[in-house]
Amino acid sequence: MNTITRRKYPKNWKQLSKQCRSRAKWRCERCDVEHGAMRETFAGGLYPVYLVAAHLHHDPWNPNPVLICLCPACHFRFYRASGQLPQWFIVKLQHRVLLKKRGVL
Repeated sequence: MNTITRRKYPKNWKQLSKQCRSRAKWRCERCDVEHGAMRETFAGGLYPVYLVAAHLHHDPWNPNPVLICLCPACHFRFYRASGQLPQWFIVKLQHRVLLKKRGVL
């Protein structure tokens, strides 16, 4: 999380996030995958699943948020359903555009 994004969250965000993941028994509340499980990418590679806490009402500034524990895939779909894109995905798209302009891609 970058500095600008971090400012939106309460100071006790790490504690809130850990409580959310612990409450969910370290499993995604949408697809039930376990934290640390290995998943296959579309390209055939493997990656470990790291669960995150997501704001159910998309309100990171709320000091008492309603959180849901999600894996990266469900977290991405969760934001897409609300018409938003996660910050990491926006940055990834920006990098891809720059690489195409430079002829790397």
